[in-house]
Amino acid sequence: MKVFDVREITRGVDAALEVTRDPRHRHMLKNYRRHALLEVSGFWEDILIPAMTVEHPLYRLTERGRTHVCDGMEEVRAFYREIVDNGVNVFGALEEEVAVSDYGIFIEAVFAQVVRGTDAALAGEDVDPGGTYQISHRFAAAWPYRDGRLVGEFIYDDTGSWRFDEVDASALMSPAEAREALAPYLEQSPLSEIEDGLRLFRG
Repeated sequence: MKVFDVREITRGVDAALEVTRDPRHRHMLKNYRRHALLEVSGFWEDILIPAMTVEHPLYRLTERGRTHVCDGMEEVRAFYREIVDNGVNVFGALEEEVAVSDYGIFIEAVFAQVVRGTDAALAGEDVDPGGTYQISHRFAAAWPYRDGRLVGEFIYDDTGSWRFDEVDASALMSPAEAREALAPYLEQSPLSEIEDGLRLFRG
């Protein structure tokens, strides 16, 4: 069984960048890459700046049969703030296929997170409170873009695919450790590159 490693969260988008030639499509992929690294590093405020995201984003997040809608910047900011304040922003894809078109980005992935056995996400599951577990499930998503900026995230969860597997405690990483591990990757996705790419959508 593959175990989540935060340093591999850009593998899917990096593979897409290797074969994508359209400059506008490449810009959207680079935006997606930086977005993922910022989110898992805890720098959520930098996702929502004008160079990255439209002024009124819309998120539709479906998980285990429940849909959570964030309509507008205030609600999206509250969503990210809660994730980071609760220290549950260390997550990402175990496997990911990423495609891009003029509409935006399309994703099919196995999403994973490693947590302690006492984590609220494991409530009601037959787990050892002293253990460490990998929670994983499949989802598909569409990320529309407008003029090179993210419009929103529409995530559709495969409810029947959820798994809870015990893993070695060494797989658990704190938000601070994740931020440190991802710092070199974030340097490869500078804001200046995103700002320069927006010129492709003008005129």
